[in-house]
Amino acid sequence: MLKIIVLLMLIIPTIYNFTIHRKNIINVKKKPIFGVIIAIFAIFASLLCYRLDNTIVGYAIVVASVLLIYTISFYPGIRKDGFNVFMGGNPFLKYVSFKDLSDLSLKEDNNLNLIIKAYGSTYKSNLCYRK
Repeated sequence: MLKIIVLLMLIIPTIYNFTIHRKNIINVKKKPIFGVIIAIFAIFASLLCYRLDNTIVGYAIVVASVLLIYTISFYPGIRKDGFNVFMGGNPFLKYVSFKDLSDLSLKEDNNLNLIIKAYGSTYKSNLCYRK
């Protein structure tokens, strides 16, 4: 029963992040090292599940946790009416409308760096346009 509750706690934010991501016009651009770190986490979690649990629900928890980390890392972005950002307080991506921003700045070097200040937190990211 506890495994089912943990699985639901991982699946619900993942599904929410998937649905909110569909409204993004511009996505966050992450370095490839983040994908490597998520892959290493997936392998480590799978091995841990194999050694300690070895049940279908355990492997479902591993898949759900990897997908949740992936959605938190790669799914923030810009919508036409605001931003989807991960503020760090919970696993859900947070929608910040343009009127809720306290500060917004762009820095341009090799990439376009966006700095958003809203709800007392600062969010920094690199942007790439998704066609």
